[in-house]
Amino acid sequence: MVTRSRAFSFFGALGASVLLGTGALAQGAAPAALPPSDAQRVAAAAFDSFASQWMDRMERVEDQNRRKPERGASSVSYRGYTNDFRVELRPTGYPGAPFVGLIRYGEQLFTCSDPGATRCGVSHTIPVTEIFRFQNGRWIY
Repeated sequence: MVTRSRAFSFFGALGASVLLGTGALAQGAAPAALPPSDAQRVAAAAFDSFASQWMDRMERVEDQNRRKPERGASSVSYRGYTNDFRVELRPTGYPGAPFVGLIRYGEQLFTCSDPGATRCGVSHTIPVTEIFRFQNGRWIY
């Protein structure tokens, strides 16, 4: 299994971003950032698991893409996804869906110099942001 990095950030009413796990402040921290609520902690723990499952799914999609690459006139290519991703949790102020979660990662275009797609390299990477809502105690996609 591929190891992935995770960075959590909560965006409070003051716009401060607190990275969980390290306790470090990021993105112009406000002088009096509020600690995360119990609801945020529950949502964040559930989103960590959800994000890992989502990125495992993207890994399977990449494997499928690699097995059936797109064939052009002189090259073979397929889409893959970066192993590193960042996770953010933001409050919405709406009781029906109190949080949205963002997963940020990169979609890579692999171009292969051989028809068997064994010698491939990343030709470019596009940033991707997936947005999910937390509703009725679970993450929805």
